[in-house]
Amino acid sequence: MKNKAASLSFARVLMEGIKEMVFVVKVDKGCSFTYEFFNSAVIESTLLDATSIGKTFDDIHSTIMAQFLNGKYGEVVQKNQSMSYEDSFYSTAKKLFYSKTILTPLFDNAGKCTHIVSLVKDITNEKIAKLESEGIRERLEESSARYRSLFDSNADAIFTVDFKGCITGGNSAGHKLSGYFINELASKSFIEFVVPAEKEQAKAHFHFSILGNIKDCRLQISNKSGASVACLVKFIPINVKSKITGFYMIAKDMTELDKIASLYEAGEENFRIIAEHVHDVIILMDHHKNFLYVSPSSENIFGFKADQVTAQKPIYSVHPEDIVTISSAFEQAAKDASSYLVQIRLLHQERGWIWAEINGTSVFGEDKSFNHMVMVARDISIQKEYESQLKHFAYFDSLTELPNRRYFQEYATERLELKEKNQSGIAVLILDIDDFKEINDQWGHETGDAVIQEFGYRLNSCMHGENMAARLGGDEFVILLADIDTKEQVAEVADSIYRVMKEPIKVLGLSLEISISMGIALAPAEKISISAMMKRADTAMYKAKQQEKNTFQVSPT
Repeated sequence: MKNKAASLSFARVLMEGIKEMVFVVKVDKGCSFTYEFFNSAVIESTLLDATSIGKTFDDIHSTIMAQFLNGKYGEVVQKNQSMSYEDSFYSTAKKLFYSKTILTPLFDNAGKCTHIVSLVKDITNEKIAKLESEGIRERLEESSARYRSLFDSNADAIFTVDFKGCITGGNSAGHKLSGYFINELASKSFIEFVVPAEKEQAKAHFHFSILGNIKDCRLQISNKSGASVACLVKFIPINVKSKITGFYMIAKDMTELDKIASLYEAGEENFRIIAEHVHDVIILMDHHKNFLYVSPSSENIFGFKADQVTAQKPIYSVHPEDIVTISSAFEQAAKDASSYLVQIRLLHQERGWIWAEINGTSVFGEDKSFNHMVMVARDISIQKEYESQLKHFAYFDSLTELPNRRYFQEYATERLELKEKNQSGIAVLILDIDDFKEINDQWGHETGDAVIQEFGYRLNSCMHGENMAARLGGDEFVILLADIDTKEQVAEVADSIYRVMKEPIKVLGLSLEISISMGIALAPAEKISISAMMKRADTAMYKAKQQEKNTFQVSPT
């Protein structure tokens, strides 16, 4: 492995056009580290510039930051192997990013580590996406007023129902589908609006959904005019604080898609005439998932001409992580003559991976054997971006872009549980700006907000590794220090915060000097909650204010 690493040249590692930040750091005697090269992405995203080349970590960075970097790079030298860690940083535009850094040692012919290559990847989107995997999306859908706009603007009909199947609400698309105003549907069972021949099927589908078997089901819904509408129906649990309070009933109107499928059965030429004038992308696949037809709209939606797509291998444009999802849905629909609706990432010729919604319907021949699959693909990247923004709004402070109280408590609770398993220490620090109200009263809230932004920026610059700073509200902030073994380590971080806050804050033409009060709570030997630690730190902070400003107090454990 060392011989392979030794053969790597800087030119190969630092290829032209790489978007991630890349550093080449020389390993000096005594395990000191000097910047030897970094690419243009570093200059664009950080405060480093050409004058930083040839200087050590200690020359450029604050004491706490230099100690952190020396520790990480020193670990690579000591173990003679690659390692990675996650961190957060502010860009030159003072926008908060989360990053993953991969450190790779380079060796000379004697097997000695002479350089370390650092590749820094932006994982901000992945960090936010992680919230969804922890069950946050369900709570957001129920509790966040901002999600209501997405609910109302959804193209599919969405009704909320209780455990008896009685309708309790719905969106505008629900009114359009049913012909009824939502208040006319209130307290009525959705079963009443299913055609008589399918009522028992609808009851069974709802029953299995309550038991956790979430699937799509084809049902005929009778609207106010008495006409039947072919729908793809799914029930999704409404989860509030780990308790199911009801269900979203999503009813997708399948009328147009069924027409397209029937046109194909009547004659392929008729199908082509319709498909070529549809804005969404129409795709036909055989049972081997080979392309039979792709509508011309593919070029407008995904950047690829139809003949480019049909010449490729099956599902070539599907993101590797989504292949199982689309393949399973396809095969199940082909097996039981059902339809499916999935959201996956597809390749766009210019934009890379984008989110798309795929609606598939299986078509069977007269001999009841599978003939082909009709799929409609739609670009939903704007909707996905909006959902991502909603998650961000729910867990991050809009003024400082730091995590808010909710995210801090969830993260800190997780770290506390790990501490109890690994017998490591953590600390909670609560701090605020002394006499901040006077800044607002004298200079106005615009100046106050600018001070809070700069304060948050400086505070986060002192955070490294798994440590986290968050804004509780107003001028009050909270810090979690993970893997703390001694009070001296906590004091070092506290001292670094006081040092960065010592410099005047220059905003809107003003130069303002501030002082801060801080309370510190260390996790005791016995079991304790994060809320209790925050209360102890808060009490200690107010004791510090009463004794002398610009100081900190440690809560007794």
